[in-house]
Amino acid sequence: MKSTLGFVVLIPFLFSSTLAADNPLIADRYILDVSFVPELARMEGRTTIHFACTGNLPKTTTCYLHGELAVDSAVIGGKKIPCDQKPVFYEYDYSLIATEAALQLEGALCDSTLTIFYSGYFHPSNARSPSDYMRIDHDGVFLRSYGYSLWFPVFVPSGSNDPIVTLSKVTVRTPSEFRSVFVGKLTGEYEKDGQRVTEWTAENIPLMDAQCTAQRYVIASDGNCFVYQYADSSSKAAGAQILRFTAAMNTLYTKRYRKGTTGTEFYVIEMPPYGDISSGNVTGLQASTWKLFQENTDAKRALGHELVHPYTAVPVDRSDPLYCLAMEGFPSYFHLPILAEVLGDDVYDRFIAFMEKLYLEKRQTGKTRWGATVPPEKPLLEIKADELSTYKDEFVLDDRALLFLNYLYRSMGRKRFFSFTSDLFNKKKLTADGFRQTVLKYLPAAANDVNIWISTTEYPERLHLDHLARRKK
Repeated sequence: MKSTLGFVVLIPFLFSSTLAADNPLIADRYILDVSFVPELARMEGRTTIHFACTGNLPKTTTCYLHGELAVDSAVIGGKKIPCDQKPVFYEYDYSLIATEAALQLEGALCDSTLTIFYSGYFHPSNARSPSDYMRIDHDGVFLRSYGYSLWFPVFVPSGSNDPIVTLSKVTVRTPSEFRSVFVGKLTGEYEKDGQRVTEWTAENIPLMDAQCTAQRYVIASDGNCFVYQYADSSSKAAGAQILRFTAAMNTLYTKRYRKGTTGTEFYVIEMPPYGDISSGNVTGLQASTWKLFQENTDAKRALGHELVHPYTAVPVDRSDPLYCLAMEGFPSYFHLPILAEVLGDDVYDRFIAFMEKLYLEKRQTGKTRWGATVPPEKPLLEIKADELSTYKDEFVLDDRALLFLNYLYRSMGRKRFFSFTSDLFNKKKLTADGFRQTVLKYLPAAANDVNIWISTTEYPERLHLDHLARRKK
């Protein structure tokens, strides 16, 4: 049933929770089998988990589910085991409540498989903004994983780094009129007993990317990109344009940025009006953006932004000063040089000038163009991980970060800049120091400017766009 707990009720859970404790186990391999009943807002799941460890398992371990879900039973090594459950405050769930399940493993061997059976009713968020659109309802299924909706058991305390996992088999069951999309690769699809069954696999993905969507879609494809769209004529017309645009952008992203992103297929899905999303090789555009795609440059920019996320996703620790700039500052910019190649330099130049104008206005007035108060300006490398949502769409991460990266683009020149991005985004891990060193490798005389951009809030006249343009001439 739908939870009616409010924030006042949640406060005791915060102090009784064990979320801050380090979990001794890392669940690195999953097999998921989930059934959705959209009309009832219900789901049932079976998850088989393998742990990254040797020897014996500890006596107990803890997993987390969305607050409206509960563990029905758990089995390890063929033996049913006890499970104690309680609600806890959990920042990484849109409802702010998670089900904490303490599992009694009784020292089983690490190579034993743990299977958890769970179920519940999954209602829309009313704790945060509508863009946190996670829900199961008559329209379909809209779920992400760790960080939003916890639709399968995760062994990650709130506020931890996003772990890398392999989902070796994911089976999604829905009524036959629904088509499902999951991150990774589609390996099978068939109908059985009035249900549509789709099977997927996803190797070495961030747990945050484990997204699942199901709607009454029709599909268009060029063999590599798959467009899941509504059946009306305007959706289909836009879908044809989206298919061509996505192929062009992904080809250039692979060439200029990160090689070997999740899967070789790309899925672009039309969604209800809850916000655009990106998870691995799945990108979603809300219906209003989708239908404007043919004539609207902003819609193309929105899709380009969502598509670029996996190509800029070099792992960065949450505790590292670069974390917020890498998570949201990079995607706010790096689609733009590729758009310039596809749509022309004029589209790029006009947008950069527009963003500088907004940035200067926000610095002067403390307000957005809609009159909302912006947060206090902070240097890009001083924004903490728990401040990401405060700065990512309003101030600094979407404007100063963009202007800084444009400075690198203009200063290096296109050819050298793309050598820099190929070097940067194919690293196994990134830190603030490593980022600075990579920048100076390609722009060795710019140490002072780079420090101003990322370690201060200064914006001297000589770094403004018109001065940069004159200096380049």
